Amino acid sequence: MFTFIVTCYNQADVILYALESIRYQIESFGGDQKFQLIVTDDASTDGSQEVIRQWISRNRGLFAKTGKIFREKNLGICQNYVDALKHAAGKRFMVLNGDDLLAPDNMFEITDKLKDHDIVCTAFIKFTGSGEMISSHNTYLEVVLQEIIARSCLHRSIKLGCPIMGTAVLYRKSLLTEGVYDFILRYRTVNDRACLQKIMEEHADIRVCYVNRPIVLYRISEHSISNFHSPTRLLHNREIAKLCRAAKASESSAWHRMMLSWQEKSAYVRTSSNYIVRLLRFLSPYYFIMLWLYVRNYGEIKKLERQLIDPNWVNCRDHYKKIKTNVKKYLNWQD
Repeated sequence: MFTFIVTCYNQADVILYALESIRYQIESFGGDQKFQLIVTDDASTDGSQEVIRQWISRNRGLFAKTGKIFREKNLGICQNYVDALKHAAGKRFMVLNGDDLLAPDNMFEITDKLKDHDIVCTAFIKFTGSGEMISSHNTYLEVVLQEIIARSCLHRSIKLGCPIMGTAVLYRKSLLTEGVYDFILRYRTVNDRACLQKIMEEHADIRVCYVNRPIVLYRISEHSISNFHSPTRLLHNREIAKLCRAAKASESSAWHRMMLSWQEKSAYVRTSSNYIVRLLRFLSPYYFIMLWLYVRNYGEIKKLERQLIDPNWVNCRDHYKKIKTNVKKYLNWQD
């Protein structure tokens, strides 16, 4: 069984896109597999829960099992994330944010790589609220750097908040221990980062690969944590600082403890309302590592960016339009 997990908070206007993209994957590539759907909602106030209920009721035949975790009190994405994972019946699973979409490629081909690897990191393509794919190569530097980091300085980079803990990471379910769950629940917004940091702490010989194909279409909006002006950005950066403190507590090297302290201060700098003060974030270990990797691997990085964007962005744009059409048909049927 394969489990799809969708996390939602006040996304009534976009959650159908995520759900319809799951339907597309199942109908196009699912074959004779069985599927579970778990949707968690963190006490939305915009009618998201009713939208989810109606869609699941109409599409129940797609799934061997369905589950809804609807909260009456907002507890944050980390609590939602852990509760959903604990209910996952499938040996393989995919977590999708309620404002994102699954990409048009066969995602099950990518999850098959978990036969030989513990973690599979994949690319994603960003798009705006209007549905336009962002096709500028340089936008995806942090995405393709996962290939370089996965084979060179993985553990240290993760502790310092470098990319590879993005929105499209697939895990062996066996890695998700109670210790990992407990660690994630110390936070509210950094579920992906906390999960990967704790897994790396518990497994020094982890097998990781990067796949330079988009598995997720990632929506950039005013509410995205990646948007500096997002209402949750302040808390997010404070929690990144807290992750640095946690990593520092278990670090044996004095040099790396100093680096983590430096990175912690940088995370707090990013919370400043003063633009000049925020510029100091470029003096952090994170950016020095990024710059070093970029200069050392410039040719390969540029090749990876082209391989990701050039063959995929038009296909992803057209896929978004098809999903949008399906959503409109569904809404018309509801009316």
